[in-house]
Amino acid sequence: MNWKKSLVERLGNQCRVCNQNDTEKLDIGFLNDQEYLEEQYFENKNEMYVWFVLHFKEESKYLQCICVNCKSKKAEDKSIPLSKLEEFHFTPKAMDRQEIMEWMSKKAEELLKFMRDNKQFIPIQRRLDGHYGSLRDKFAEIDRNVALIEFEKKWLPKRFADVIEQDLDENPEIKDMVLKHHRPKIPDTGH
Repeated sequence: MNWKKSLVERLGNQCRVCNQNDTEKLDIGFLNDQEYLEEQYFENKNEMYVWFVLHFKEESKYLQCICVNCKSKKAEDKSIPLSKLEEFHFTPKAMDRQEIMEWMSKKAEELLKFMRDNKQFIPIQRRLDGHYGSLRDKFAEIDRNVALIEFEKKWLPKRFADVIEQDLDENPEIKDMVLKHHRPKIPDTGH
């Protein structure tokens, strides 16, 4: 299947600038001049076209049909690499819940300003939001889940508590959180 041709058809088979409708001369235009970023984001152009067709409803807001002549007249500012977005996404490190929330709030403000100044990143950032959108909820759950692990260890019969302890030994990051977690003291059941 020719995914690029399929995308051109879905976008209307006509150049949005000069109304050219010769399908051999039509290409994909990027409304926010983000093509260079998309080429960094995807493995190759075909993978990019497949994504755009499969997620047409969301992605078509940032695309248009354009002929090669009109496209060649546009100049993109390629000075800011895609890696710039990495500064705004959480990388796990030792922080308590309060520090995580403060970090996220600070980064949200910085990201908003960055997006105002660099609209070419908007389509990719929205796409990434789909992956990272529930991050805040996941981190809000850490305290509760760690407390549940500790609760299970204290109140289950020893043979079951030993299974949890074994799981923790195999996952040192989680075990470290359980050991460091500040929680009300749970009475010891003798095992």
